[in-house]
Amino acid sequence: MNRRGKTALMAVLLLLAAACEQPQKAILATAESRWKQKDYLGAVRAYEHLIDDHPKSVYVDDAYYAIGTIEYLYLNDYPKAVEAFRKVVADHPASPLALPAQRTLAEIYEKKYRDHRRAVAEYQRLLEQAPARAVAEEVQYRIGEVYFDQADYEQARNEWDLLIKQSPKSEWADDALYRTGSSYFLQARYGEAVTVYEEAARRHPDSDLMIEIRFWRANSLEEMERLDEALQEYRSLFDGYPNPKVIEVKIRSIENRLKSVVTRQPVATTRPSEQE
Repeated sequence: MNRRGKTALMAVLLLLAAACEQPQKAILATAESRWKQKDYLGAVRAYEHLIDDHPKSVYVDDAYYAIGTIEYLYLNDYPKAVEAFRKVVADHPASPLALPAQRTLAEIYEKKYRDHRRAVAEYQRLLEQAPARAVAEEVQYRIGEVYFDQADYEQARNEWDLLIKQSPKSEWADDALYRTGSSYFLQARYGEAVTVYEEAARRHPDSDLMIEIRFWRANSLEEMERLDEALQEYRSLFDGYPNPKVIEVKIRSIENRLKSVVTRQPVATTRPSEQE
């Protein structure tokens, strides 16, 4: 076949492919229209129609992802959402939707099922697949959060320490340090909490978390009975803290405690021999 014949054949094949895609696009349009109209069950049925009638379609991964999203966010049917997202991940690993599907699977197990073991496993799979360093850093942070939520503070700190060591400039590094300090605070290890909060303030002076870092440093100092330092920190936070009433209560409490220490006098005692 000469070049002209090959060109003509290619044109015919392209026309046939376009013709085959028309019904699929029509189903997609119907599904999207129902979704916009908040007919979520109707949208799911339309996407399922596409999958059943055109299982080899290039839009199947889109349909499964859409079903998972609707079942998760609007219908609260988490088993069906997991099933749909799992189809994207397992059957369409090369799809650009595979990574967000894997992320949502981890989120469902973490936030909805409260299955921490499974959530960590799903996040670990996402960590192995994540092509972008920024995504991997966020996932590493999220794994620490899962352990934190189940009060496994030691393992949470291990995960966050790994993130900080591997990516000290990560946008999640300040969060990791802040949460590390919080883990020590919850364990009443206030000295270690202060050390970490101060490290976070030193490393990330422009962090959005700075106000909270300083507040919890002050709380830790207060718990350690370092009242003058805690009071100084609370006073410096008064104008910037989102809830100044909280700071006002803290300041008043410490001021009263300090006054009671200053004004407290030893009780005089009289020996029995002095009464005679």
